[in-house]
Amino acid sequence: MHVIASLLLASLATVAVDTAPPTTCAARKAGATPQAFVAIAPETARDTVVRATVCVTLAAKSDAKVGSYHGELYFDSLAVAAVRVQKPAGGMRVENTTIPGRVNFAGAAPAGFPPGALVQVVLRLKQTGARPAVRLQMLELNSTDGVDLMKQLPQGTP
Repeated sequence: MHVIASLLLASLATVAVDTAPPTTCAARKAGATPQAFVAIAPETARDTVVRATVCVTLAAKSDAKVGSYHGELYFDSLAVAAVRVQKPAGGMRVENTTIPGRVNFAGAAPAGFPPGALVQVVLRLKQTGARPAVRLQMLELNSTDGVDLMKQLPQGTP
């Protein structure tokens, strides 16, 4: 019985580790299909501020680049507030943080965006040490040659 309980606890710990969001875009390796996900990392030496980075990785054996994107980042506005949006260099990018609990973001670059981060949202936690529940919904993701990458994203992409 003790062995079964130990195995159950070990498997639960493994599930918990796998479900935690990555802290950087580089934490997930490119696979056979594109991926869109959120990496969450605390700001340096602050318990109440975290950085939510929207990341896109394309297929490992592809020369494709993201040419345009549109997405929404959702969070509980009673627990978290968007402080600011930081945009990586390149292309035209726009964000809207005026709706509580949501950040809309979009961008286009004819030559393509660099791989990795599309946008970073700095969030202030209203409770110290809490881990924010953040959900990503990609609405558009296209390559520079016009391929609709949304059709290639795994179903249930967070």
